Amino acid sequence: MSYYVNLQKSIDYIESNLKSNVSLEQISKVAGYSIPHFYRVFCAIVGCPVKEYVRKRKLSNAMFDIVTSKRSIIAIAFEYGFESHEAFTRSFKLTYGMPPSSFRKIQVEPILYEKINVLSKNNEAGELILKPEIICKEERLLLGIARKINQGENIKFGLLLKARNEFMEMVRTIENRGNTELYYAVYNYNPEDIGKEEDEINYTYFYCVEVSEYKNIPNGMVRKVLPQGKYAVFNYDTKSNTLNGEVLNQSVYDYIDGIWLPNSEFELAETPDYEVINESETRIDYYISIR
Repeated sequence: MSYYVNLQKSIDYIESNLKSNVSLEQISKVAGYSIPHFYRVFCAIVGCPVKEYVRKRKLSNAMFDIVTSKRSIIAIAFEYGFESHEAFTRSFKLTYGMPPSSFRKIQVEPILYEKINVLSKNNEAGELILKPEIICKEERLLLGIARKINQGENIKFGLLLKARNEFMEMVRTIENRGNTELYYAVYNYNPEDIGKEEDEINYTYFYCVEVSEYKNIPNGMVRKVLPQGKYAVFNYDTKSNTLNGEVLNQSVYDYIDGIWLPNSEFELAETPDYEVINESETRIDYYISIR
C-alpha cells in the first residue's frame, strides 16, 4: 500500500503546483524515491509518464477555463506555465485536434482529464470503483412538467411513473424540440429534508425534453434551465442492470453516493443532478454535478 500512498502524495503535489513549473526531481522527492524508481512506478500505476500526466492536467484545466470563461487564451496559457501562445496552441492542437480559439468558437462539451486518485483503486472495503467520464456540459434549455413528490407516496403509488406517462400525452405539443428520443429527469430537493428518513423526503420532479428556444409554451408546462457545469457521467443499461458495464448490487444512486463519491477526488456541486433517458436503447445516463 505504501507505493500508492507515496504516489498519491506526488500527485497531490502536482495538483497544488499546476500553475508552476515543477521538475521531475521535485515530484519524485515528494514520493521519496529516486527519479528512475519513481518514473518506473508512476508509469506502471498511473498508466502514463509523469511529464505526460502533468501536461494532460494543465491542458485539461486550461481547456475548462477556455470553454467556461471569456478570459483571453494567452492569459490562460501563461497561467498554466506555457511560455508562449504558439507553444500552448501547438500542444493544445496536438491533444484535442484543433487550436483553442476554434475550440471556444464551436462550443464543444469536452471530456476532462481529471486528477487521478490511485488510493481509490485500493479502498479498504474492496469495492469496485468505476471511472465515469468527467465532462464540461453546456447549458441546456428544457421544457416539461414539474410535480411535487413525497418519496413515501411515490413508493406506494408510483408517482414518478404517473408523471412520465402524463407528460408523454403532452409532449407532441412542444415546438423547437431537440433529439426526439431523449427525455430529461431532474430532481430539486428541499434543503431542510436532508437527513430525513427516505419516505419523508420531498422534492420537485421535472420531466422534460430539450428545446432550442422557449417559444409558444403549452399550457401546464414549465421551463427548466440546466446551467453549464462539470459532471461525472455514468451509463446505466436497464436491461442488463449494469453501470458502466459492471453489474450493480445496489441502486444506482446508492452506488454513486455511497461508494464512488467517497473514493473520488470530487465533491457535489450546488447545481442539480439529472438523468437523460433513451427509451429506445434502454439506457439512462446519470449526470452527477461535481466540483
